[in-house]
Amino acid sequence: MDDIKKLLIILNGKLSDNLESYKSVFKKEKFFVIACDGGFLNAQKLGIKPDLLIGDFDSVGDLEVENKIQFPVEKDKSDAELAIDWGINNGFSEFEIWGALGGDVDHTLFNISLLLKIEKVGKRGRIFHPPLSIFLLEKAGKIIGNVGDKVSLYPFTDVVKNVKVRGFKYPLHGEDIAKGSTRTLSNELIKREGWVEFEKGMILVIMKQVEAHQSS
Repeated sequence: MDDIKKLLIILNGKLSDNLESYKSVFKKEKFFVIACDGGFLNAQKLGIKPDLLIGDFDSVGDLEVENKIQFPVEKDKSDAELAIDWGINNGFSEFEIWGALGGDVDHTLFNISLLLKIEKVGKRGRIFHPPLSIFLLEKAGKIIGNVGDKVSLYPFTDVVKNVKVRGFKYPLHGEDIAKGSTRTLSNELIKREGWVEFEKGMILVIMKQVEAHQSS
């Protein structure tokens, strides 16, 4: 585990129908894998053997596995947050989260909000639900994809100041974007790399890959 810096957390939410995209990412990367409770069943569906199970196991019962951390059903954190805490405490720098969407709306929103916890400690996190990738930007950065990919920039703070974007169909040249505005909904890459720059705030990037590149 010492040389593995990427942590894959598989949750109990509904997986995308595009299972091959998950498998493609898994083949390309070297992950330490945590399955959270019913995420174990999602891991099985993808042919992935978890390195560790975390949760209260109210969804799957008492699994007979070697590496398991069990928590009581009544607790102050979700299984997803417990897995992220474990990853932070064990020195992982990148967090990949699968099975975070497609379930109850409250669970989906809280799972997305956990990206903030990862970002606040200087780590990188991504929710992957092909064709969707969701991640946070706390400062200027590149959006890497393919021509035609759809990209929405959701203001994750009340206001994001002086937003500039280039490499997109609809550029911005220094606008303030407030939460509640749809100004930055559904833009489109016109190059393989787009650039997002802003002075203050935080942006949630929701990127939808064009169909031909979903397994890339």
